[in-house]
Amino acid sequence: MGEVFAGRYELLDPIAAGGMGTVWRVHDRTTGDVKAAKMLRQADAAMLLRFVREQSVRIDHTHVVTPQSWAGVDDRVLFTMPLVRGGSVSGLMKRNGGTLPPRWIAVLTDQTLQALEAVHLAGIVHRDIKPGNLLLEPTGRHRPHLRLTDFGIAVPSDEPRLTHVAMMIGTPGYMPPEQYRGADPDPSADIYALGVVVLEMLTGRRPAADGEPGPIDVAALRTGSPEHDAVLEVVAAATAYDAAQRPSATELLAHPALRALVARWDDPALADRLEVVDEYPAAPDPTPSRATMAYPPPPPPPSTPVPTAAATAAVTTYGAPVTAKRPVDAFVLLGVGVLGLVVALLLLLG
Repeated sequence: MGEVFAGRYELLDPIAAGGMGTVWRVHDRTTGDVKAAKMLRQADAAMLLRFVREQSVRIDHTHVVTPQSWAGVDDRVLFTMPLVRGGSVSGLMKRNGGTLPPRWIAVLTDQTLQALEAVHLAGIVHRDIKPGNLLLEPTGRHRPHLRLTDFGIAVPSDEPRLTHVAMMIGTPGYMPPEQYRGADPDPSADIYALGVVVLEMLTGRRPAADGEPGPIDVAALRTGSPEHDAVLEVVAAATAYDAAQRPSATELLAHPALRALVARWDDPALADRLEVVDEYPAAPDPTPSRATMAYPPPPPPPSTPVPTAAATAAVTTYGAPVTAKRPVDAFVLLGVGVLGLVVALLLLLG
């Protein structure tokens, strides 16, 4: 039995950790659902402000994870969100040897772009697109269903920055070159990061994280395979070194190479045995355990006991007054005994 936070959320097990806090699998005792919950210890005001901002980003879209509720106790706060049970794109890559087939890359890219289209339309820049923040529903071998998560460092594109210009916010390797130079947050940075993720899904090589990246040249990576090279065309468009040359999410969604490959998901020639499985055990029994029941325990409800021979002699029904024979006084018994003894002596002497 885990800790119960705020009298409602039972902490089952941690499933991820990052700079903004720890993500737990929790059992919501009010609804009976198992959810994900990000918990933060209030270390400083700036981190708490970002945490609250993440909780406030509510974009209703099938490919975006939306926060549901929040609670705070002492120096800790948490907010809950749906538990996406299929793990992340990062985990899927690891299970498949580090890379993904082109048809999977195309569909996952398409769905991430749909999410970013909604996010950017809401005036938000995510700023942390990476494989670990692309979650998957457990769809087995069917078409995957991706959901974008972790808006901990997201920021409105028109809001003054909270961070000093000398500080870089994001994950090294996935940030565009202009972000290393202190550029203001812009949707084009999310497009660049997605392009890096797509390249990683194709090649299995993580991007270098040792400084500002140079231009990405995909020419040397072409193999002549139509599907492989189609993915590289999307990478080349998304990772243009000049931010002004990168397409928007809507424009990249319409890229001919991407659309053609997405349309071939059901092509038998591209079939594979990759699948997205449910990574989490079944929901716990919502019945509270003995350790969490009210103390002292409430009395059992009234019921009619099964009568026995002994009980029938003294009791009629449960809850009725106990009816028992009045005990015989000890002095009465003594008197009767003495009287009997006197009578016996008279008979013997007479």
